[in-house]
Amino acid sequence: MSAPTSNPQYPEYRSSSGWATFVAVYLMIVGVLNIVWGIAALSNKQYFVSGGLLWSELNTWGWVAIVLGAIQVLGAGLVMARRAGGAIVAGTLAFFGIMLNFLSIGAYPVWSAIMLVVDALIIWAVTVHSDAFLTE
Repeated sequence: MSAPTSNPQYPEYRSSSGWATFVAVYLMIVGVLNIVWGIAALSNKQYFVSGGLLWSELNTWGWVAIVLGAIQVLGAGLVMARRAGGAIVAGTLAFFGIMLNFLSIGAYPVWSAIMLVVDALIIWAVTVHSDAFLTE
């Protein structure tokens, strides 16, 4: 078998573009889950241990989670569209997601631990596979 030759008619496939899709999908999942967490914190307080919060009250954390989740969903759109600052936005939003879940871990520990791992995966993919976010 011979090796495939490059054809100028067809653009070269970039195998690293899957990491940008990975980050976009995970950022979308994190954003939607943060919105769900925020709505649950505002409407169903019996699911949470409000005495376990480091500061403020559950209503404040609910609104913070909703706003951050909405921004994360928009950031996922930037990454999926492969805009120039998409990787930076994704990493920054994942960092703020880690801060949100770390500071509210006392209210719902299992959920926060899962979200910490997902946000860490986003930061890992953005930093280790940064070449996937370069546009030509």
